[in-house]
Amino acid sequence: MTEDLDRAALAAFLKRAAQKLESRRIELSALDGEVGDGDHGASMADGFSAAAAGFASDGEDLPGALRAAGQRFLSAVGATVGPLYATAFLEAAARSGPDSIGAGGLIAAFHDGIARRGKAQPGDCTMLDVWAPAARSAAGGDMAGVLAAATTGLEATRAMIAVRGRAARLGSRTLGRIDPGASSALVVLEALAETLPQRKDRA
Repeated sequence: MTEDLDRAALAAFLKRAAQKLESRRIELSALDGEVGDGDHGASMADGFSAAAAGFASDGEDLPGALRAAGQRFLSAVGATVGPLYATAFLEAAARSGPDSIGAGGLIAAFHDGIARRGKAQPGDCTMLDVWAPAARSAAGGDMAGVLAAATTGLEATRAMIAVRGRAARLGSRTLGRIDPGASSALVVLEALAETLPQRKDRA
């Protein structure tokens, strides 16, 4: 993917992600209630709302704004997902130029940060089952391919037994259920996809 995201584009992406996650708050929490504490929808909606606010107001340059987004996410979310996405934002900050970051680089940074912090692997029935195929597709394809790969990854979690997080307590009872973290990851990627065409239209 060759699209570059400047600060305005990233602000639009984070705002859209926060809005989409807010609209799915109840649904994502219901999914999480089947395997965990039932707070995932609230965690993601609140976390991205805080990240969007921090990104828009803090940081002198783009890496600084991304670091601020991660810090705000972590402050807003005490659940397990907080450190995961905070690390994702910090990884994106480390890879960003002063004024822009590639869309593919952003996806890869989110994947790598979440993988490093969470120590999960694809197949563990976590959000990495969406972020990993998305990152692979972003390395050599377009956003349509990224979403297709991510959607396939999400559906694959139905056939997985969770081995990470609170869902691991259920063992084989997680079979047939979509992982809530994977579901919210797809929402975030959809928000990115919806932001990119708007930039092309303005070009």
